[in-house]
Amino acid sequence: MTEKYHLERVGVEDSFDENSMSGFGFLALFQCNVEFRFSTEDMSLEEAELYIQDVLNDLPDETITEICKKACEWKNDKMSSDTAEYPSGLAEAYGRDILDFISVGEVELYRNPYDRNDRTFGAILGGGTEWDSENGMEIVIRGSHVLEVREYLGYGKFAIWNESDRS
Repeated sequence: MTEKYHLERVGVEDSFDENSMSGFGFLALFQCNVEFRFSTEDMSLEEAELYIQDVLNDLPDETITEICKKACEWKNDKMSSDTAEYPSGLAEAYGRDILDFISVGEVELYRNPYDRNDRTFGAILGGGTEWDSENGMEIVIRGSHVLEVREYLGYGKFAIWNESDRS
């Protein structure tokens, strides 16, 4: 039997929003501890921990491949559009090797704002990349499906769902 996933140091994140919670835990894809943030209006702590355990920390190979593919496309576009100096090995990085050039420090968890009965959660993994350190990075996921890997835009749940996602 697998041990149940638990976030550590869970608490109210913002004194201005009593529904904003955060906790720290392991993110398997990047083999590091990150801060997970969510609204208790969107999900309970138990739902957040289950999504992290059963989805985010158990991503299918095809999802990881898609993250890497989209990251490599972004990296190649960025590197071909300027003459900045990049770390050794970045230009040749392909497939899962690209993960070595990405860091994630926080993960925002969301529920569909247009359909409160939708049991599929979404996440935005935020951090940085070696090819665009100025803008930050976000990996946008609905369920275990990768929507985008891009520079940080900060659209939150509206990067995951749109009005056509109503029930």
